[in-house]
Amino acid sequence: MPAGVLPQLLLCGLLVARSGMAPALQTVSDALPLTYAHDALLQATTAPSLGGRLGLDVVVIAAGTAVALALGALTLRRRTA
Repeated sequence: MPAGVLPQLLLCGLLVARSGMAPALQTVSDALPLTYAHDALLQATTAPSLGGRLGLDVVVIAAGTAVALALGALTLRRRTA
């Protein structure tokens, strides 16, 4: 499991409610893209209407995906024959 995935799984609010975490862990959790994915799915399945918060969640998820793809492309080993 990549080193970036396990902390996100532990801190996104999926296993433990973020409100029950220590303030330092809540701050770290606010910076992780999986937290926004969890919040977006929770809002999409439970809220009667989709609000502006869902839009922010989608933008953060898209930006995190773009950064991960860019870092992957930059660090990919290139082979030339």
